[in-house]
Amino acid sequence: MFIDTFRRISVCQIPSLKKKQLFKSTQDSVLNSDIKAVKYCREWIISKTKNTFDNTRILGVVAAANKADSFLPYTIPKIIQQIADMGMKADIIIGLNHGFECPKVIEYFDLLPNIQITHLYTEAKPENNIPAKIFDNVECIGEPYFLDKISPEYSQHRIFFIHQKVSLHSSGKIRVLGDIYGSLLLNSIEKGWTPPEFVVTFDAETQFLLETKHQAIDSKLDTNSLMLIVNELKNSPQIDIVSTRNKFVVYQKAMLDNMEILLPDFSQELPPIQLFLNVVHGRFSGYKWNPGGGIVARTDVMISLLVVISERYPGIRVEDVHLSILAHHAGFNSDILLKAISINRSPKIGEITMNSSLKSAWMEQIYRWNSGCKALELRYGKHNISPIVDDGFPWFTITRSLDFLRALIEHNKINLPTIIKNVKFLAIALITSRQIRRKSSNNPDILQGSTAKAFW
Repeated sequence: MFIDTFRRISVCQIPSLKKKQLFKSTQDSVLNSDIKAVKYCREWIISKTKNTFDNTRILGVVAAANKADSFLPYTIPKIIQQIADMGMKADIIIGLNHGFECPKVIEYFDLLPNIQITHLYTEAKPENNIPAKIFDNVECIGEPYFLDKISPEYSQHRIFFIHQKVSLHSSGKIRVLGDIYGSLLLNSIEKGWTPPEFVVTFDAETQFLLETKHQAIDSKLDTNSLMLIVNELKNSPQIDIVSTRNKFVVYQKAMLDNMEILLPDFSQELPPIQLFLNVVHGRFSGYKWNPGGGIVARTDVMISLLVVISERYPGIRVEDVHLSILAHHAGFNSDILLKAISINRSPKIGEITMNSSLKSAWMEQIYRWNSGCKALELRYGKHNISPIVDDGFPWFTITRSLDFLRALIEHNKINLPTIIKNVKFLAIALITSRQIRRKSSNNPDILQGSTAKAFW
């Protein structure tokens, strides 16, 4: 009788199992198609450049939108100085997304020594996944602008402001990145431009710092993890991508040359999930994405990844997780330097948002991220993305409890009060993340088509 019952159950499960297998096969096929496109684009770049790159300059790319002017006056000169400290020159491309402008920042940069500023303008984006042509005049007339070869003796750093025209399809970080990578950089290569060997991606608030122990908090701001990462790539030809660990920090107002800006305040308490991510990112499976706020990659690799992502997935909001997944499966070697950090702004615990049912700004930040990751899970399958990103229960807190405890101790000075506080915070993080995960599972981002929305 038991055997007959078992057989009936097994037979009933067969259609369901076949559907799951078919669904997984479809997800694998989609992933393989994207990987094939990335590899083809990279081969094209290598062919066009004859695998020759400029090792005297570093290319930097950042997308800027509302409130970015609170960070750029500090972060851009800092990153340029960090590049100069390596004996190299910087080519920084700042994509001003969807009509965003920052005239005071531009005026400030105009006064900086040894920097050439070029203003470029996009036409209206024809579709959400088609890169707009870029011109050197606001009327967008004449031939599109292309980057030229530059003499190694050219001594100036360069900043390119790309003013993206407001249009139906332009809103969103990936949309302006698509214009930068798919239009300006790719077309410049086709015209004979020799790109820098390395490209660094960062956010408006990014600072490249070293994780220091037993050191004053403010002294972190004088460290340079960007140099560490670039040297790692220079000395390791087998590695294609190296990134920082992501570090959430609450920001506070400060003044810089009569401009109000925002700077990280390491002393302020973090929300529970952001605290948890600070502890585990880069250290455990499922938390191994390269954060877009702090990646240095070989230029041919980064361009090929972001060209494919921006053209095929105009609704993606977690392009860093996306490129980490594609890089992993394409066979690109990547690494996360644990002692190198890049700063990511976190809302304060009590900060409220008015445009979300979640109300708490820190919960909304995690919800947006989860919604993007859930879309990638549906697209590629959990089995393909879990080594990079996994929103399930963090079993490593049990199976690798000693490693987790060690990471927690490294993050905070440990005494009885902080142990109790951290345990309480981590419990809140697990409970809250489950609630957010359930909500985001019901509302994954739409990655493709006319209804895809890439803006925050």
